[in-house]
Amino acid sequence: MEKEFKGEKLLILGATKMICEIVVRAQKMGAYVIVADYLEDSPAKKIADEAVLIDATDVDAIVDYCQKAKIDGLTTGFVDILLQPCYEACKRLGLPCYLTPKLIDVSTNKVSFKEACKEYNVPVPQTYFIGEIIPKEIYNRLSYPVFVKPMDASGSRGAGVCYNREELDNRFTEAVGYSVTKNAIIEDFITGREFLMNYVAQNGEFRMISMFDRYSSSDRNSAINYASLSFGPSKAVDYYLNEVNEKVVNMFKSLGFKDGIYFLQGYSNGNKVTFFEMGCRLGGSYSDLEREIVGIDPVAMLVRYALTGKMGDNIISSPINIGKYKKIGVCVNYLLSGKEGTIHTISGLDKIQKLSSLVFVDQVLYEGYHFESDRTVDKPVASVYLVVDDMKQLIKDVSFIDSVFDVTDKDGKSLLKEKFDPSLLLT
Repeated sequence: MEKEFKGEKLLILGATKMICEIVVRAQKMGAYVIVADYLEDSPAKKIADEAVLIDATDVDAIVDYCQKAKIDGLTTGFVDILLQPCYEACKRLGLPCYLTPKLIDVSTNKVSFKEACKEYNVPVPQTYFIGEIIPKEIYNRLSYPVFVKPMDASGSRGAGVCYNREELDNRFTEAVGYSVTKNAIIEDFITGREFLMNYVAQNGEFRMISMFDRYSSSDRNSAINYASLSFGPSKAVDYYLNEVNEKVVNMFKSLGFKDGIYFLQGYSNGNKVTFFEMGCRLGGSYSDLEREIVGIDPVAMLVRYALTGKMGDNIISSPINIGKYKKIGVCVNYLLSGKEGTIHTISGLDKIQKLSSLVFVDQVLYEGYHFESDRTVDKPVASVYLVVDDMKQLIKDVSFIDSVFDVTDKDGKSLLKEKFDPSLLLT
């Protein structure tokens, strides 16, 4: 498998740090990897076989380049705005693409997603308003807290909980600013434990391969890109597989989806699951853990489909409850506090590397990096991925990492957000 695409050219739209994961996997599979965006120094351009300076949303420029360079496959990941140009370019070039206009719409338009869910009895929160300005009569219909988010933005940007009218007005204005169409949504604030799950599909067969509970430290709100700590399988996995999975799969099939990679986010609260978002791309989630525990590699599937039009052959033979497994996958994110500063020292990585449970450390930022407060939700320094036997080992290993890992400025002051106390997982 590692060299199955030797001599074939793969173009990836986008060249962010997260795209590096696709680049590395495709190179291991033998492909010659080219990345494209409008920046000269994007992270993925430093490791790709070739880099081109193209606006990744310019379909004409993408098609022209692919024809001249004799590209064999085209794909993208992690960014919603690149889905449509990727689909259009593939269609014009006659290249494989599992995306469809309906799939892109349901995955990027929160209104379309909620309408589809309601039609197929998939639980979503009640929506009170969609628009650019809140009418006066809406205020009288609301019961706080409510949740506000842009209609068509991703990554939790501009989204958050509001406990009174002042917070609502401020958050709504921010949400509209993030929306491409300048519309925001007010809906019920759903409570419980946030989760993120991944599905893969092949020829109309769907498998939920993971369901991770996401935990935040006490100094953070619920509208975040990165959880402080995630682990799977979720505590709600049995309920989900028994009561909700069939409805979700039925919705996917009825909407005509056949192949691809999907993620769903929501909240679980006892015997209740409520969704708030869906994506049809790699979501920056847990592919390393899925590959380690389940033996399914969504990133490799994305590469394979772009070059062959097939996801692979191992999905159909996998059991329907593949997302429930004996080992525990863990992801711990260490995030900057959000205040202005410069990283002087990063310590503890050498000790983390000695853990027997370690799968991978993804270091995103390095010494000398300067940051300032802006509209970016989170700035991860590093993400640590583990596979442990049980909750006892999870608590022990994460506590150890918390004790040795730090990021400090020149005065020795920590620049990290509050670390999550893993012992709270037992409550």
